[in-house]
Amino acid sequence: MTSKAKAVSPDLKRKLGIMNLELEVYRQIGGLVVRGASRESVLNKLMDFTLKAMATTSGSLCLLDGATKELSFEVVRGAGAKRLKGLRMRPASGIAGHVASTGKAYISQDLRKDRLWSGIKTDAAHKNMLAVPLMRRRKVIGVIEVINRNGGKPFTNSDKKVMTSLANHFSIIMERANLFAELDGRIKQFSTLNEVGNLLISTLDQSVVRHRAMEAITKLMHAEAGSLLLVDRERGELYFEVALGSRGKRLKEVRLDIGEGIAGWVAKHGRPLLIHDVTKDKRFQGKIDKRSKFSTRNMICVPVTIKGNVIGVLQAINRVSGPFTREDLKLFQLFSNQVAIALDNARLYEEIKDTFHATSGALAEAIEKRDPYTGGHTKRVLAYCLAIAKHLKMPEASLEVLKLSAVLHDIGKIGIEDRILRKDAPLDGDEAASMRMHPELGAEILKHVPQLKDVVPGMLCHHERVDGLGYPNGFKKERIPLIARIISVADTYDAMTTTRPYRKGLPPEAAVKELKKYSGRQFDDDIVKAFMRAFRRGEINGSGRPDKKQRSVSSRQP
Repeated sequence: MTSKAKAVSPDLKRKLGIMNLELEVYRQIGGLVVRGASRESVLNKLMDFTLKAMATTSGSLCLLDGATKELSFEVVRGAGAKRLKGLRMRPASGIAGHVASTGKAYISQDLRKDRLWSGIKTDAAHKNMLAVPLMRRRKVIGVIEVINRNGGKPFTNSDKKVMTSLANHFSIIMERANLFAELDGRIKQFSTLNEVGNLLISTLDQSVVRHRAMEAITKLMHAEAGSLLLVDRERGELYFEVALGSRGKRLKEVRLDIGEGIAGWVAKHGRPLLIHDVTKDKRFQGKIDKRSKFSTRNMICVPVTIKGNVIGVLQAINRVSGPFTREDLKLFQLFSNQVAIALDNARLYEEIKDTFHATSGALAEAIEKRDPYTGGHTKRVLAYCLAIAKHLKMPEASLEVLKLSAVLHDIGKIGIEDRILRKDAPLDGDEAASMRMHPELGAEILKHVPQLKDVVPGMLCHHERVDGLGYPNGFKKERIPLIARIISVADTYDAMTTTRPYRKGLPPEAAVKELKKYSGRQFDDDIVKAFMRAFRRGEINGSGRPDKKQRSVSSRQP
């Protein structure tokens, strides 16, 4: 009995070692992904784990180019690393190409005699090889190779199974990294748009916008006067909305027909003009100078265009030193674009905001699709939150933060393993502990985006309880942000009314009773009251069927 135990001991040790290695993969590499590490760092770490697991120091990680179908050597270790790094292989070329094209692992016990081997010349450092595919949704996305196992030992089918298992874990991590990269990219993109939106919000007073724009133009263009004429569609005229300089007020009294004068021509044709001597231009209308008692010598005139429609004309008149140049014209056109944006800011800002919300919702739905049992959860929680907020009479600014917080409240679940997220039975203690990490993972993701700093508290604290028994910080009462207290009620109500494989959802009336039962302990009493008002008015509903074996509210919290 003892000898048998000793005989299997090395194998058991090896299995335990691999299990520990897999756990280490998720702990370290998964942590890198959550912290937003670079793609290169993640790939290098994956390669290091592979070499450690397979007891070798040589190998490579190749990724498949979806467009060209070529394999690119992203990470290379051992002999020939410098020559191979960045090299691209033709489709189906070499052992890596064979693995990529077949989707099957491959062992070569003697590279010198292997007909598939291609590339650098074999030497003492290239005796045998094990290559396995990286798969994502049943498609090959890359290949991991290890070469020349330490001690001269051959690679075995057992090694192939171990490395295939690791490759599967790596594929999940790489997919998660891609999701993070997409999320990061989407957030940065819309954060930039949000910054533009914030700038436009500060200039919603269009009168101020117009004056500031013209003040900037007269200074930058070194002009004696500047003006903004707007199109009056009903009357087919241009009128001076803003005219700066010593004769500005008089210019505002002048109106031009579309097509009349230099400004009218620009408004009609939508093209800019640079005129060095207006007296030699047939389009020039001297009556404007007579009316304003202003002498125009030279001019730059550009259209103000929104979505292809000319809504006005900008003029810079009489350069103080020297003539206007083509570069001045380009600069003036740039400013014209800025004025157009400012004039259209209310509409544009709404579009940006709607797009940002839609993108956030799409990302949340993408994460939900990993859990087939919670479809539509984010949309429902958002709807419930807004219904509650209505009866709390939240200000518009806070309402916008609530919307984003509700949409992104479960974004941290991107860092939770599929085996836990997709489990069709109640979670055990360790799994529940892992699930409880999702608020902190979400906060880790969003804290790098300054424009979303107001969203983090509501998302981070939506599983706190007013009695202090929640997580992650055990906050009590008012220390829990108001938005988090709202999401907590909405989130729990949806959890109770949603059917899972291991339990049926409660009917709405039963779920409401549970909320009332735990009001003042788990939930904020004022929030529950607001929820009740919305529920009684039919603004909140839920789906599910009665189940006499329902557990308490507190035990349902993930």
